[in-house]
Parts: sequence; structure tokens; C-alpha cells
Amino acid sequence: MSDFRLEHANIPSQNPHEQAKWYAETFELSADRHVVRGDGVLIAFQQGTPIHQPEVLHIGFRVRNMAKLHEWRDRFDKALKVGPEFTSFQVLDPEGNCVEIYAENETA
Repeated sequence: MSDFRLEHANIPSQNPHEQAKWYAETFELSADRHVVRGDGVLIAFQQGTPIHQPEVLHIGFRVRNMAKLHEWRDRFDKALKVGPEFTSFQVLDPEGNCVEIYAENETA
């Protein structure tokens, strides 16, 4: 087992408090100023220029099963993309960062 574990991400934002608030409200997390937290989630928005690279960079939230993925997809009214291992959809946050929500494909 690796000694490393990803614990958080710092993301540049024009308005860190509003970004944290949007993530908290949208994804059922909690916000404290510029930080958003949840079970296994810690994202800190830092004052800076947004990345604006949705085609190459995204934040990935994995949900526990396909039923949950469909619930989230219905909230956003997005089409699902089925891959060999995972099914997903993507949305943009208010500053143009790509957020991917995905689940492992279920085997028959």
C-alpha cells in the first residue's frame, strides 16, 4: 500500500467564498468561508485566476452505484457517457471548472 493519500485540492478562484458555497449547495457538502468539506472531500478555493481548462482538467466525484449516478444525472438533466469501466456526466461550476460525476459500471 502506498504511503501517499490525496487529502485535498486547492483551486484558484475569482470568488473563493462563492465557489465554496456553490459546491456545498450543489453537492450536499458544507462550506466554511473558502473551504468545502464532505465525506472524503476537502476542496479549498484560493484567490486567483480560474483555470478554465474543462477539456483537460476536471474534478471527479465518484458515487457508490449506478442508481446514485442516475439520481445526480436527473438533477442536472445531462446525458450519460458510458465508458469501459465507468459511466459519467460532466457539468461546469460557475467559474467554468469541469466537474465529473461517475460510477463504476455494474457487471451482470
